[in-house]
Amino acid sequence: MSELAAGDTVLSDADTAARVVVNQHKVEDGKASLLITLTHARGSLALTPDHVLELDGKFMPAREAHVGAALSNGAVIEAISHSRGGIINPITVTGKILAAAATGEPVLAATGNEWLADVMLSAYPKYTLSYALAAAFPAAVQAYYDGALEPLFTAAVPHLTKIKAAAPAPLVGVILVAGDAALATGFAAYSLGLKGVATLAVIAVAAARKGKKP
Repeated sequence: MSELAAGDTVLSDADTAARVVVNQHKVEDGKASLLITLTHARGSLALTPDHVLELDGKFMPAREAHVGAALSNGAVIEAISHSRGGIINPITVTGKILAAAATGEPVLAATGNEWLADVMLSAYPKYTLSYALAAAFPAAVQAYYDGALEPLFTAAVPHLTKIKAAAPAPLVGVILVAGDAALATGFAAYSLGLKGVATLAVIAVAAARKGKKP
């Protein structure tokens, strides 16, 4: 998965090919994340506890997996182990991907963590400026994410998670639309070689921190 980039095509389920919007964590930063490895008769999959995958026919975070739970390929989980390591996460236009370890049969997972998986699995992202730009300028969008957005999201996601959990659905919708516009504006600034993207990042983080306060 580390070789994927924006514009590539992968299987998002057994019958559907989907375009990669951007590959998160593609640039090696030396950080190790907590991982859960789910082992089944035909392979295994390692992912973070909050990453969503199909378990017993429903999308649930990996931390809710248990021995005996059925995966999308019909196999059941035979063992669960924990470790630490690097992560990689290709985002697809469908919000889903078939994933596996280096060998073995893949299983169906979402391409988002628990806090945003419901949005990414919905129809909304397909109509955003961000996804449209990724389709038109895949290499530039991947460079924009690697160079500017990765550190921003690392800092902002814990705050955004709390905001999304506490805010009413209509407000979450407004925030998503505003965030999409900010990402598109930042991409324009980044592509033009301007420093405005750094300012947008600071504003976004500040707004997220302010928004979590009562």
